[in-house]
Amino acid sequence: MDGMQGRTLDDIDLALLRALRQDARRSIRQLAEEVHISRSSAHTRVRALMDAGVITGFSTDVDLGKAGLPVHAVLAIDTGATPAGSELATELASIPFVSKVLTIAGDVDYIVEISAPSHEVLSEIVLRGVLKLPGVTSVRTHLVIAERARDPLGAVD
Repeated sequence: MDGMQGRTLDDIDLALLRALRQDARRSIRQLAEEVHISRSSAHTRVRALMDAGVITGFSTDVDLGKAGLPVHAVLAIDTGATPAGSELATELASIPFVSKVLTIAGDVDYIVEISAPSHEVLSEIVLRGVLKLPGVTSVRTHLVIAERARDPLGAVD
């Protein structure tokens, strides 16, 4: 597994990632049993996935609504020009309640995910925060009605 960069993940790697996605607190022993490999192999593979940057951390999946942030929106932000550098992306990421900033190609330049405690707070962030940033020419706010899938491994299945 050394030199994993540029290597395609095999079925065992994917099984380990799925198991960790379901519960990142699983022990190496539990992972090995679930994937039907030895503990040392499970340990070596998880370490290789971490060293290669495939696993970037172990986190908690939070229900933002229950955590007091029930208003989820996606902002489509245009700058009227090709995004140069990451200054605006860094500024967007520093805005309270922003969870993700994507620099994209297409009709808009940035997609921003935000979860706020209320529609009023979301409005304040957009009108007094995002729209006031240098270079921002327009913001389209899309309220999320429901989230159906949230599995980054769905892309590799």
